[in-house]
Amino acid sequence: MNIVVIMLDSLRFDFLGCGGNSVVKTPYIDQVAREGLVFEQAYAEYPITIPSRTAFVSGIYTFTNRPWCPLKSYDAHIAEILKENGFTTVAFTDSPFMWGGFDRGFDTFVKIPAGKCLKALTDKKYNFPEYYLPPGYPDKEKVIYYNTMTNRFYAQEKYGKSCPELLFDQAIEWLEKNPKFPFFLWIDSFEPHEPWCPPSPYDTIYQSDKYKRYIPLPPGPDTDWMTEEDKKHILSLYMGDVTHTDEQVGKVTAKLKELNLEQDTMLIIVSDHGEPFGEHGTIRKFGVPLYEELSQIVFIMKKPGLIPAGRRTKALVQNIDLAPTILDILNIEFPLKKEFVALFGKKIEKECFEGRSLAPLFKNEDASLRNEIYMGAFALHSAIREGRWKFIDYEGEKLNELFDLENDPKEKVNLIKDKKEVAKHLHYKLWKFKAKWSEALAWRDEPIYARRGKLKF
Repeated sequence: MNIVVIMLDSLRFDFLGCGGNSVVKTPYIDQVAREGLVFEQAYAEYPITIPSRTAFVSGIYTFTNRPWCPLKSYDAHIAEILKENGFTTVAFTDSPFMWGGFDRGFDTFVKIPAGKCLKALTDKKYNFPEYYLPPGYPDKEKVIYYNTMTNRFYAQEKYGKSCPELLFDQAIEWLEKNPKFPFFLWIDSFEPHEPWCPPSPYDTIYQSDKYKRYIPLPPGPDTDWMTEEDKKHILSLYMGDVTHTDEQVGKVTAKLKELNLEQDTMLIIVSDHGEPFGEHGTIRKFGVPLYEELSQIVFIMKKPGLIPAGRRTKALVQNIDLAPTILDILNIEFPLKKEFVALFGKKIEKECFEGRSLAPLFKNEDASLRNEIYMGAFALHSAIREGRWKFIDYEGEKLNELFDLENDPKEKVNLIKDKKEVAKHLHYKLWKFKAKWSEALAWRDEPIYARRGKLKF
C-alpha cells in the first residue's frame, strides 16, 4: 500500500470537530476521522518541534537523554527503511523538518522557502498590520512576524497563493504525475504554528468585531498582560489558521480520491504537539509545560479495508508508535540497533524502536498496548500518565503535581498532598524509567562512559 503522512505543527486535538470542538470548522480532518481511527489519548514524548519529529520518524524517546538537536547518524528513519524496501519516498516541507537530517531516505525532498518564521524572500516592503506588543516586552520576535508576513504577501503576489497552499499544492502536483508505486509521501506543514496570521477571510471568521489591537505573536510565557478580549482575539486567529490548514488537508484527501488512490493508501494525520493558550497562566511553548494542552497530539489513521470506519480508542499511544506501526502493517522486519559493547563487555543487539505497533487497536477499540506513557523536556521536567492519573516531576523547580484526569481533565486541582501514595508510586515508576538512560541505553547519545573511551562503537 501507499503511505501518506500529513504532519501539522502545533495543532491541538481539542480544536478539531472530531476532538470535541463545536466552534472551529474542520470538516476535512473530521471526515478522515469518521472514515478511520481516532486515537483520543495520543501524546508527544517530548512535545516540541524537532524532538517530536525525531520520535515520529525514529520511534525513540528523546526527552530522557538528548536536548533539541538534529537526528543522530545512528537513529533509524522510517523513510530510509521504506526506501530500502522498494518505496518511492518523497517529502514536502515548509517547517523545521527541512533541517536536522530529516531529509535522509527521501528520493525527493522539497523545501518550500516561503513559510512561517523563515527568512524573508524579498526586501520589498508590504503594507500589513502592525502588531501590538505590551510595554516592557522586548521586540526581538517582531522580525519573525515581519518575515512571515513578507513571505505571505510575496507568495500571494508571485504565485497567487498563500504559503500553506504552496506546500500542499506542490505535493498534490507530485501525486498527479503518477508516481511509482508504492510510495511514501510525507507532507510537513508549519501550520497552524505561530505567528497566527491567517489570510483573509480566515483572520476574521471567528471574531465578530475587527481587532482593536492585533496580536498574532503574543509574547510569553506569562499571560498577565492580556485582557479577556486579547485572549479571545488570539484564539480567533489560531482558529482561523486551523480552518485554513484543514482546507489544505481537504485538497489532499480529494486528490487521493480523484486519482483512485484512496483504497490503496494509508492516510495518517498527526501533529507534533499542542499549544498553551493561558490555561495554566502561560502562552506558547516556553519551558515546555507538560499539561494536556501541549502534550496531547492529533493522531488519526485511515485505510479502507484495514481500519474499520468510525473507530475511536482511548488507549494510551505516543508519537514513538508511528514508525513501528507502519512497518508492522507492511510486514517489514524491525531493524536492529548497531551492535555495541556494554560496560562489562557484553555484546548486545536491540530493536531500534521504543514505540509499539498500533495495529492491534485497528479492530479492537478496547485493546491496550501499555499501562502508562512517559513524557518530558530534557533537563527540565518529566511526567507519567497511568490510567486516570498524571504525575509531573519538576525536579526541584517547584512543587510536583498530580492530577486526576478523569475528574479534572483541565488539570486545575493538584492532588500531590492529598494522594501521597499515588504520587509516590508514579514518581518511583518515572524515576525508574528514566534511570536506565543513565546506563546501558545511553550509549547512543554518548554518555560519560563513552566520552571516557569505555564504550567502542
